[in-house]
Amino acid sequence: MPADGASAQPAAPRPRRGLIRRLVTPAIVLACVTGGAALSQQLRPKPAPETAEPHTDADAPPAPDAHPAPNAPPTPADRATAGRVNNSIRAASYSYALKLIRGAAPGAFGDEHQAAYREGLCLEGLNRLKEADAAYQKAEQDPNVGGWARATLGRARCAIDAGTLTEARALMDRVLLRSGHQECRGSKFREEVAYLRARVCVLELGSPAPLDPLNAGALAWPAMQVEPDVYLDWLASAESAASPSPDTGRDVVEVHADKDPQNPTVTLRLAKQPALDAVHALASAAQLEVSEDDTVAKLLADPVGPVEVERLPLGVVLTALTERARVKWEIKGRELLLAPAPYGTGPELTVQALRQALEVAAEHPAAAPMRVTLANLDARAGRFRVATLGYRQVFETVGHAPAAPHAAYNLGLMEMKAGNRKSAVARFFEVIDRAPGTTFAEFAWCWIGRSHLEDDAPEAARRAYVTAYNGNNKEAVSAAALGVCMCDLLTGNEGAVRELMADAKLSTREPHAMITNYYTALLRYRTAPSESRKELLFRAIDAADEGRALGPGGVYLTGRVYTELGLTREMCSLYEREVETARGPLALRMLYEVAERYDRLDARSAARARYLSVAAVDQYGLRARAELRLAALDARDGNGEDAVRRCWVLTKSKDVPLEDVLRVMGHGYELQGMYRAAADCFAGRLPE
Repeated sequence: MPADGASAQPAAPRPRRGLIRRLVTPAIVLACVTGGAALSQQLRPKPAPETAEPHTDADAPPAPDAHPAPNAPPTPADRATAGRVNNSIRAASYSYALKLIRGAAPGAFGDEHQAAYREGLCLEGLNRLKEADAAYQKAEQDPNVGGWARATLGRARCAIDAGTLTEARALMDRVLLRSGHQECRGSKFREEVAYLRARVCVLELGSPAPLDPLNAGALAWPAMQVEPDVYLDWLASAESAASPSPDTGRDVVEVHADKDPQNPTVTLRLAKQPALDAVHALASAAQLEVSEDDTVAKLLADPVGPVEVERLPLGVVLTALTERARVKWEIKGRELLLAPAPYGTGPELTVQALRQALEVAAEHPAAAPMRVTLANLDARAGRFRVATLGYRQVFETVGHAPAAPHAAYNLGLMEMKAGNRKSAVARFFEVIDRAPGTTFAEFAWCWIGRSHLEDDAPEAARRAYVTAYNGNNKEAVSAAALGVCMCDLLTGNEGAVRELMADAKLSTREPHAMITNYYTALLRYRTAPSESRKELLFRAIDAADEGRALGPGGVYLTGRVYTELGLTREMCSLYEREVETARGPLALRMLYEVAERYDRLDARSAARARYLSVAAVDQYGLRARAELRLAALDARDGNGEDAVRRCWVLTKSKDVPLEDVLRVMGHGYELQGMYRAAADCFAGRLPE
């Protein structure tokens, strides 16, 4: 113990000798081995500098000379890479193709412009439009005019997708004005420009009304856009030598009127010059006097060219020369009028552009969508027969194309408008068979239900509406629910209507919301009638346009509601307006009920005219009922002979009770003084 009394630290344990021996011995051996290895490395002769192996890093970028020079011929590996890129683009696998392009050797595609063009296609397919435009600008540096034109059209497509339609028109015009170059002959640049121009015109019209099963005027508009993978082969990018410089000393201006003097074609070879000079040269060759003012001269002062076109329509070339400067032209007699106005696109100009595109590019990948769009514009303009022919052409020639369901759907709407309900139902079933599970199919069930209702078959209509109600599309489910409610209201199943209105998810679109408010006001009034609720019901009916969104069935329901409220005059007025355009059994039922109302008012002449119309047209039960009413009118007018004649015909009909026929027949015999026959009729027997 220490003298100061501090506590002593415990002594460290002494290591055992065996443990020290086991630890030290391997260390000595390891030191000897490593030391010997180091010594052997020092004694080994150093390799010569030219035989030393360079250090390689797997993550380091390749050396600058890892790939062959760009102008070197492609190796088999390069060709394989190019083939994989092309196949990936054709399969619309744009991300993978882009990765291959950016990792390929510089000479894999023959030159850098071909690689840039394919890169642009991939970026366009990925909707990276700014990057795609930059890639196409690189491809535009191709000395081959064909390669330049392909890249410029790619930029035009990007401009269209980006919404810069004026820029797209300018790019298209540049290509069109060089489409006659020797390296562009045999290509499809003319067809592509015509298609893109038609597409721009359609876009400038604005967005069409969205599809709605409560709007028979809302047509199906197919997308006219073509996927970029198509352009790898449609605008083939074969490698070729550079173009020679254009011969600017030999201008050529020729007008060809041999085939159609009213629509001549032109061939131009012009050096770069102001657009106005090119227009004057063209007008001079066509023997036209140019009329322009100073404003037009300033607008057309910018140069164009070189211009190289081969047998293009005169109007097409004039448009390409003037529209980028916001100048429009018009030929009146032998005068070419130029005016400073934006090149406005209206429906008729769009129709003209589509027809020109289909004339020169009938085999274009977007030909079917263009035909459907053209038919839609014809339908908008009231040319329903022409529109129907256009839809049928698409449906019958390219029945499995993506645009075929659009054509079949629109054709069904046209058939309904024409009153051909059986044909309309057949077309809508074609839509269901060709595009099952789509919006078109679910909307088609709604139109089938409406067609059945126009045939005065509410039970069949209800089944079709229920099928649409069980679908997935929100608008179709809403329209189907409203259709089911209409059928139940017409058949008196008000309880089912209340249940469905409580459970269904109805759309907030205006026609859906208006019909929903109409039904709600009607159910409230029937629950507890009052003057205030009656007024609210009138307002709801007026806001819903008297149920016209549901077709003739909705109008018929509204007439029934008017009758329920004691407004028979309003019912007659509504039905008579509807039968002016509606066709079918339901329209005849409306006309028959109007005739009955006039009959009750003893307006015999008005009632007779309407009964005669029903009897002449109807092929079902209403004809017999109308004939019986006509016989009763004859008897009331004292014409017993005609009354008996009509009744004898009706004795063979199963559509009217025989006792009702005998009652009118007996009255007719009584008017003729044939009392025995009258007595037999009143006794329920046919007279002998």
